[in-house]
Amino acid sequence: MAENKLKEMKFSNFLKAVNREEGAYVPTAINDSTGSIAWAGKKTIDVVQNPQEYVETMTGIYDQMWADVALVNGVVYSKKLEEAFLHVENKYGPDGVTLEHVQLSPMQKDEYDQLIADPNRFVSEVLLPRKYPEFFEDREFARNALKVYAEDNFHVLVILSSMLKQTLEDKYGIVSVVNMLERIQTPLDILFDYFRGFRGTLTDLRRQPANVKAALDAIWEVHCLPKENTPYTGSFPYSWQPPHIPCYLSPKQYDELYWVHEKPMIERYIANGGKHYFIMEGKWDKIWDRFRELPKDSLILHVDDDNIIQAKKEIGDWQIIAGGLKLADCRLKTFDQIKDDIKRVVDECAPGGGFIFTLDKIALAPGDINQTVIDAYNFVHEYSSK
Repeated sequence: MAENKLKEMKFSNFLKAVNREEGAYVPTAINDSTGSIAWAGKKTIDVVQNPQEYVETMTGIYDQMWADVALVNGVVYSKKLEEAFLHVENKYGPDGVTLEHVQLSPMQKDEYDQLIADPNRFVSEVLLPRKYPEFFEDREFARNALKVYAEDNFHVLVILSSMLKQTLEDKYGIVSVVNMLERIQTPLDILFDYFRGFRGTLTDLRRQPANVKAALDAIWEVHCLPKENTPYTGSFPYSWQPPHIPCYLSPKQYDELYWVHEKPMIERYIANGGKHYFIMEGKWDKIWDRFRELPKDSLILHVDDDNIIQAKKEIGDWQIIAGGLKLADCRLKTFDQIKDDIKRVVDECAPGGGFIFTLDKIALAPGDINQTVIDAYNFVHEYSSK
Protein backbone atom coordinates (compact mmCIF):
# COMPACT_ATOMS: atom_id res chain seq x y z
CA MET A 1 0.00 0.00 0.00
CA ALA A 2 1.36 3.43 -0.94
CA GLU A 3 2.34 5.60 2.01
CA ASN A 4 -0.17 8.34 1.24
CA LYS A 5 -2.93 5.75 1.01
CA LEU A 6 -1.88 4.30 4.35
CA LYS A 7 -2.09 7.73 5.97
CA GLU A 8 -5.47 8.39 4.37
CA MET A 9 -6.83 5.03 5.52
CA LYS A 10 -5.58 5.36 9.10
CA PHE A 11 -6.74 8.93 9.50
CA SER A 12 -10.17 8.38 7.98
CA ASN A 13 -10.70 5.43 10.31
CA PHE A 14 -9.70 7.60 13.27
CA LEU A 15 -12.13 10.35 12.20
CA LYS A 16 -14.95 7.84 12.05
CA ALA A 17 -14.28 6.85 15.65
CA VAL A 18 -14.23 10.43 16.97
CA ASN A 19 -17.40 11.17 15.00
CA ARG A 20 -19.09 8.15 16.58
CA GLU A 21 -19.06 5.86 13.59
CA GLU A 22 -17.84 2.29 13.41
CA GLY A 23 -14.86 2.08 11.10
CA ALA A 24 -12.97 -0.88 9.71
CA TYR A 25 -11.29 -1.42 13.10
CA VAL A 26 -10.64 0.29 16.44
CA PRO A 27 -8.05 3.08 15.98
CA THR A 28 -4.96 2.90 18.16
CA ALA A 29 -3.08 5.95 19.42
CA ILE A 30 0.49 6.13 20.69
CA ASN A 31 1.35 8.36 23.66
CA ASP A 32 5.14 8.17 23.69
CA SER A 33 7.83 10.48 24.97
CA THR A 34 11.09 8.61 25.48
CA GLY A 35 9.90 5.04 25.99
CA SER A 36 10.63 4.08 22.39
CA ILE A 37 14.18 5.46 22.69
CA ALA A 38 14.87 3.09 25.58
CA TRP A 39 13.22 0.25 23.64
CA ALA A 40 15.74 0.88 20.83
CA GLY A 41 18.57 0.45 23.33
CA LYS A 42 19.65 4.08 23.30
CA LYS A 43 19.67 7.07 25.62
CA THR A 44 17.75 10.26 25.01
CA ILE A 45 20.72 12.42 25.97
CA ASP A 46 22.77 10.75 23.22
CA VAL A 47 20.30 11.05 20.33
CA VAL A 48 18.48 14.31 21.02
CA GLN A 49 21.21 16.48 19.48
CA ASN A 50 21.24 14.49 16.24
CA PRO A 51 17.91 15.08 14.46
CA GLN A 52 18.17 12.14 12.08
CA GLU A 53 19.22 9.66 14.76
CA TYR A 54 16.55 11.00 17.10
CA VAL A 55 13.76 10.56 14.55
CA GLU A 56 14.92 7.08 13.52
CA THR A 57 15.09 6.03 17.17
CA MET A 58 11.68 7.47 18.03
CA THR A 59 9.95 5.84 15.07
CA GLY A 60 11.69 2.46 14.76
CA ILE A 61 9.05 0.83 16.98
CA TYR A 62 6.45 1.24 14.21
CA ASP A 63 8.28 -1.22 12.01
CA GLN A 64 6.88 -3.81 14.45
CA MET A 65 3.82 -2.17 16.00
CA TRP A 66 0.61 -0.90 14.41
CA ALA A 67 -0.54 2.59 15.44
CA ASP A 68 -2.98 4.90 13.70
CA VAL A 69 -2.39 8.31 15.26
CA ALA A 70 0.03 10.04 17.64
CA LEU A 71 -0.94 11.99 20.73
CA VAL A 72 1.58 13.86 22.90
CA ASN A 73 4.81 12.67 21.34
CA GLY A 74 8.55 13.27 21.65
CA VAL A 75 10.79 15.32 23.97
CA VAL A 76 10.46 18.95 24.99
CA TYR A 77 14.05 19.82 26.00
CA SER A 78 17.60 18.54 25.79
CA LYS A 79 20.35 18.12 28.36
CA LYS A 80 21.87 21.45 27.32
CA LEU A 81 19.54 23.25 29.72
CA GLU A 82 21.00 21.37 32.68
CA GLU A 83 24.46 22.48 31.59
CA ALA A 84 23.50 26.13 31.10
CA PHE A 85 21.40 26.71 34.25
CA LEU A 86 22.36 26.24 37.88
CA HIS A 87 18.81 25.14 38.73
CA VAL A 88 16.33 23.37 36.44
CA GLU A 89 12.88 21.95 37.09
CA ASN A 90 12.98 19.60 34.11
CA LYS A 91 15.94 17.31 33.52
CA TYR A 92 16.98 13.80 32.52
CA GLY A 93 17.26 11.09 35.11
CA PRO A 94 20.34 8.97 35.86
CA ASP A 95 19.32 6.47 33.16
CA GLY A 96 19.83 9.14 30.48
CA VAL A 97 16.39 8.34 29.07
CA THR A 98 13.62 9.46 31.39
CA LEU A 99 12.33 13.02 31.61
CA GLU A 100 12.08 14.11 35.25
CA HIS A 101 10.35 17.06 36.89
CA VAL A 102 11.79 18.50 40.10
CA GLN A 103 9.27 20.96 41.44
CA LEU A 104 10.78 24.24 42.58
CA SER A 105 8.05 26.24 44.28
CA PRO A 106 9.60 29.41 45.64
CA MET A 107 6.33 31.17 46.61
CA GLN A 108 5.81 31.27 50.37
CA LYS A 109 2.46 30.77 52.10
CA ASP A 110 2.34 34.38 53.34
CA GLU A 111 2.89 35.97 49.90
CA TYR A 112 -0.63 35.72 48.48
CA ASP A 113 -1.26 39.44 48.89
CA GLN A 114 1.62 40.24 46.50
CA LEU A 115 0.47 37.64 43.96
CA ILE A 116 -3.11 38.90 44.09
CA ALA A 117 -2.10 42.56 43.74
CA ASP A 118 -0.02 42.04 40.58
CA PRO A 119 0.90 38.52 39.39
CA ASN A 120 3.39 39.71 36.77
CA ARG A 121 5.22 42.02 39.13
CA PHE A 122 5.29 39.33 41.82
CA VAL A 123 6.94 36.92 39.39
CA SER A 124 9.49 39.41 38.04
CA GLU A 125 10.44 41.12 41.30
CA VAL A 126 10.09 38.34 43.86
CA LEU A 127 10.05 34.84 42.40
CA LEU A 128 12.60 35.11 39.61
CA PRO A 129 15.34 36.73 41.76
CA ARG A 130 14.72 34.09 44.41
CA LYS A 131 14.69 31.19 41.96
CA TYR A 132 17.52 32.37 39.68
CA PRO A 133 19.67 34.76 41.74
CA GLU A 134 22.64 34.22 39.41
CA PHE A 135 20.69 35.92 36.60
CA PHE A 136 20.59 39.14 38.60
CA GLU A 137 24.16 38.92 39.82
CA ASP A 138 25.92 38.06 36.54
CA ARG A 139 24.50 39.57 33.36
CA GLU A 140 26.88 37.61 31.15
CA PHE A 141 25.76 34.34 32.72
CA ALA A 142 22.14 35.32 32.22
CA ARG A 143 22.74 36.27 28.59
CA ASN A 144 24.46 32.96 27.80
CA ALA A 145 21.88 30.85 29.63
CA LEU A 146 18.95 32.53 27.91
CA LYS A 147 20.67 32.10 24.55
CA VAL A 148 20.98 28.37 25.20
CA TYR A 149 17.34 28.27 26.29
CA ALA A 150 16.14 29.92 23.08
CA GLU A 151 18.33 27.72 20.88
CA ASP A 152 17.21 24.57 22.69
CA ASN A 153 13.54 25.48 22.30
CA PHE A 154 14.01 25.97 18.56
CA HIS A 155 15.99 22.74 18.20
CA VAL A 156 13.53 20.56 20.13
CA LEU A 157 10.13 22.17 19.59
CA VAL A 158 10.63 23.21 15.96
CA ILE A 159 13.29 21.09 14.25
CA LEU A 160 12.89 17.76 16.08
CA SER A 161 9.13 18.07 16.38
CA SER A 162 8.53 18.85 12.72
CA MET A 163 10.90 16.09 11.54
CA LEU A 164 9.27 13.53 13.82
CA LYS A 165 5.78 14.53 12.70
CA GLN A 166 6.72 14.36 9.02
CA THR A 167 8.40 10.96 9.31
CA LEU A 168 5.47 9.49 11.20
CA GLU A 169 3.12 10.64 8.44
CA ASP A 170 5.27 9.83 5.41
CA LYS A 171 6.67 6.47 6.47
CA TYR A 172 4.02 5.05 8.80
CA GLY A 173 0.83 6.95 7.96
CA ILE A 174 0.56 8.16 11.56
CA VAL A 175 -1.01 11.61 11.90
CA SER A 176 -0.37 13.76 15.00
CA VAL A 177 -3.82 14.75 16.26
CA VAL A 178 -2.73 17.01 19.16
CA ASN A 179 -1.44 20.55 18.65
CA MET A 180 1.34 20.82 21.24
CA LEU A 181 1.24 24.65 21.07
CA GLU A 182 -2.46 24.87 21.95
CA ARG A 183 -2.40 23.72 25.57
CA ILE A 184 -4.91 24.78 28.21
CA GLN A 185 -3.64 25.76 31.66
CA THR A 186 -6.26 26.77 34.20
CA PRO A 187 -5.45 29.22 37.01
CA LEU A 188 -5.51 26.45 39.62
CA ASP A 189 -3.11 24.28 37.65
CA ILE A 190 -0.85 27.33 37.22
CA LEU A 191 -0.87 27.96 40.97
CA PHE A 192 -0.22 24.25 41.54
CA ASP A 193 2.54 23.87 38.94
CA TYR A 194 4.44 27.15 39.14
CA PHE A 195 3.75 28.92 42.43
CA ARG A 196 2.88 26.78 45.45
CA GLY A 197 3.52 23.22 44.33
CA PHE A 198 1.76 20.03 45.36
CA ARG A 199 1.96 20.27 49.14
CA GLY A 200 1.58 24.03 49.33
CA THR A 201 -1.52 24.26 47.13
CA LEU A 202 -3.38 21.42 48.79
CA THR A 203 -2.55 22.86 52.23
CA ASP A 204 -3.67 26.35 51.19
CA LEU A 205 -6.99 25.02 49.91
CA ARG A 206 -7.76 23.99 53.49
CA ARG A 207 -6.11 26.78 55.48
CA GLN A 208 -6.54 29.90 53.35
CA PRO A 209 -9.23 29.19 50.73
CA ALA A 210 -10.14 32.87 50.34
CA ASN A 211 -6.57 33.75 49.33
CA VAL A 212 -6.50 30.85 46.87
CA LYS A 213 -9.75 32.03 45.29
CA ALA A 214 -8.50 35.62 44.99
CA ALA A 215 -5.20 34.42 43.50
CA LEU A 216 -7.05 32.37 40.89
CA ASP A 217 -9.11 35.40 39.93
CA ALA A 218 -5.93 37.47 39.52
CA ILE A 219 -4.20 34.79 37.43
CA TRP A 220 -7.33 34.49 35.27
CA GLU A 221 -7.42 38.22 34.59
CA VAL A 222 -3.73 38.59 33.80
CA HIS A 223 -2.75 35.28 32.22
CA CYS A 224 -5.86 33.57 30.84
CA LEU A 225 -8.43 36.23 29.95
CA PRO A 226 -6.34 37.96 27.24
CA LYS A 227 -6.15 34.67 25.36
CA GLU A 228 -9.84 33.98 25.97
CA ASN A 229 -10.70 37.31 24.35
CA THR A 230 -8.86 36.29 21.16
CA PRO A 231 -11.03 34.08 18.92
CA TYR A 232 -9.54 30.71 18.03
CA THR A 233 -10.12 29.85 14.39
CA GLY A 234 -8.57 26.37 14.19
CA SER A 235 -10.27 23.02 14.52
CA PHE A 236 -7.51 20.46 13.88
CA PRO A 237 -5.10 19.34 15.27
CA TYR A 238 -6.92 19.39 18.60
CA SER A 239 -6.13 21.48 21.64
CA TRP A 240 -5.04 19.48 24.65
CA GLN A 241 -4.59 19.53 28.38
CA PRO A 242 -2.83 17.51 31.09
CA PRO A 243 -4.66 18.65 34.28
CA HIS A 244 -2.61 17.95 37.39
CA ILE A 245 -4.68 18.92 40.42
CA PRO A 246 -8.33 17.94 39.72
CA CYS A 247 -7.98 14.35 40.96
CA TYR A 248 -7.09 15.77 44.41
CA LEU A 249 -10.14 18.05 44.61
CA SER A 250 -13.58 17.42 46.04
CA PRO A 251 -16.47 17.87 43.58
CA LYS A 252 -17.32 21.18 45.32
CA GLN A 253 -13.75 22.46 44.99
CA TYR A 254 -13.64 21.33 41.37
CA ASP A 255 -16.81 23.26 40.53
CA GLU A 256 -15.87 26.46 42.34
CA LEU A 257 -12.13 26.65 41.62
CA TYR A 258 -11.49 24.64 38.46
CA TRP A 259 -14.51 24.05 36.23
CA VAL A 260 -15.49 27.73 36.39
CA HIS A 261 -12.34 28.49 34.38
CA GLU A 262 -11.94 25.19 32.58
CA LYS A 263 -15.29 25.23 30.83
CA PRO A 264 -14.94 28.60 29.02
CA MET A 265 -11.36 27.77 28.02
CA ILE A 266 -12.51 24.55 26.36
CA GLU A 267 -15.47 26.31 24.75
CA ARG A 268 -13.12 28.72 23.02
CA TYR A 269 -11.32 25.84 21.32
CA ILE A 270 -14.37 23.85 20.30
CA ALA A 271 -16.36 26.84 19.00
CA ASN A 272 -15.33 26.08 15.41
CA GLY A 273 -16.07 22.38 15.52
CA GLY A 274 -12.76 21.23 16.97
CA LYS A 275 -12.24 18.82 19.82
CA HIS A 276 -10.26 19.04 23.03
CA TYR A 277 -7.97 16.21 24.11
CA PHE A 278 -8.34 15.89 27.88
CA ILE A 279 -5.76 13.75 29.72
CA MET A 280 -7.53 12.75 32.95
CA GLU A 281 -4.63 12.03 35.30
CA GLY A 282 -5.72 10.02 38.32
CA LYS A 283 -9.39 9.24 39.05
CA TRP A 284 -12.28 11.39 37.79
CA ASP A 285 -15.37 9.25 38.27
CA LYS A 286 -16.97 11.66 40.76
CA ILE A 287 -17.09 14.52 38.25
CA TRP A 288 -17.68 12.83 34.89
CA ASP A 289 -21.13 14.40 34.65
CA ARG A 290 -19.56 17.87 34.30
CA PHE A 291 -18.51 16.93 30.76
CA ARG A 292 -22.18 16.70 29.78
CA GLU A 293 -22.28 20.50 30.05
CA LEU A 294 -20.14 20.71 26.91
CA PRO A 295 -21.36 19.81 23.40
CA LYS A 296 -21.61 16.14 22.53
CA ASP A 297 -18.37 14.61 21.19
CA SER A 298 -16.39 17.82 21.75
CA LEU A 299 -13.98 16.09 24.17
CA ILE A 300 -11.68 13.10 23.89
CA LEU A 301 -11.37 11.90 27.48
CA HIS A 302 -8.11 10.02 28.05
CA VAL A 303 -8.87 7.67 30.95
CA ASP A 304 -6.00 7.05 33.36
CA ASP A 305 -6.68 5.36 36.71
CA ASP A 306 -10.45 5.08 36.23
CA ASN A 307 -12.05 1.90 34.90
CA ILE A 308 -12.27 2.36 31.12
CA ILE A 309 -15.41 0.23 30.78
CA GLN A 310 -17.17 2.15 33.54
CA ALA A 311 -16.14 5.42 31.87
CA LYS A 312 -17.55 4.22 28.55
CA LYS A 313 -20.84 3.29 30.20
CA GLU A 314 -21.26 6.46 32.25
CA ILE A 315 -19.94 9.21 29.97
CA GLY A 316 -19.05 7.47 26.72
CA ASP A 317 -22.49 8.13 25.28
CA TRP A 318 -21.69 11.86 25.35
CA GLN A 319 -17.91 12.24 24.93
CA ILE A 320 -15.23 10.19 23.15
CA ILE A 321 -13.25 7.79 25.35
CA ALA A 322 -9.55 6.90 24.95
CA GLY A 323 -7.48 4.40 26.91
CA GLY A 324 -7.81 0.72 27.69
CA LEU A 325 -4.21 -0.47 28.09
CA LYS A 326 -2.66 -0.19 31.55
CA LEU A 327 1.04 0.67 31.45
CA ALA A 328 1.57 -1.02 34.81
CA ASP A 329 0.09 -4.29 33.50
CA CYS A 330 2.33 -4.17 30.45
CA ARG A 331 5.42 -3.80 32.63
CA LEU A 332 4.46 -6.64 34.98
CA LYS A 333 2.64 -9.15 32.77
CA THR A 334 2.97 -10.95 29.48
CA PHE A 335 0.55 -10.34 26.64
CA ASP A 336 -1.11 -13.73 27.19
CA GLN A 337 -1.88 -12.71 30.78
CA ILE A 338 -3.74 -9.55 29.71
CA LYS A 339 -5.18 -10.73 26.39
CA ASP A 340 -8.65 -11.53 27.76
CA ASP A 341 -8.82 -8.14 29.52
CA ILE A 342 -8.01 -6.38 26.24
CA LYS A 343 -10.68 -8.39 24.44
CA ARG A 344 -13.24 -7.31 27.02
CA VAL A 345 -12.24 -3.66 26.65
CA VAL A 346 -12.69 -3.82 22.88
CA ASP A 347 -15.94 -5.76 23.13
CA GLU A 348 -17.42 -3.33 25.65
CA CYS A 349 -16.07 -0.01 24.36
CA ALA A 350 -15.83 -0.32 20.57
CA PRO A 351 -19.46 -0.86 19.44
CA GLY A 352 -20.94 2.33 18.03
CA GLY A 353 -17.59 4.11 17.69
CA GLY A 354 -16.45 6.82 20.08
CA PHE A 355 -13.47 4.81 21.37
CA ILE A 356 -9.69 5.00 20.83
CA PHE A 357 -7.35 2.34 22.19
CA THR A 358 -4.16 3.64 23.81
CA LEU A 359 -1.89 3.36 26.82
CA ASP A 360 -3.35 5.00 29.92
CA LYS A 361 -0.08 6.84 30.62
CA ILE A 362 2.67 8.30 28.46
CA ALA A 363 5.66 6.04 27.81
CA LEU A 364 8.60 7.74 29.53
CA ALA A 365 10.95 5.24 31.08
CA PRO A 366 12.92 2.14 30.08
CA GLY A 367 10.47 -0.77 29.97
CA ASP A 368 7.41 1.35 29.21
CA ILE A 369 7.60 0.21 25.60
CA ASN A 370 8.11 -3.57 25.51
CA GLN A 371 6.94 -6.72 23.75
CA THR A 372 3.68 -6.76 25.72
CA VAL A 373 2.81 -3.29 24.44
CA ILE A 374 3.72 -4.22 20.88
CA ASP A 375 1.63 -7.40 21.01
CA ALA A 376 -1.32 -5.57 22.58
CA TYR A 377 -1.45 -2.87 19.89
CA ASN A 378 -1.12 -5.40 17.08
CA PHE A 379 -3.76 -7.63 18.64
CA VAL A 380 -6.31 -4.82 18.97
CA HIS A 381 -5.84 -3.89 15.33
CA GLU A 382 -6.24 -7.48 14.17
CA TYR A 383 -9.03 -8.46 16.60
CA SER A 384 -11.17 -5.38 15.92
CA SER A 385 -10.65 -5.76 12.17
CA LYS A 386 -12.52 -9.06 12.36
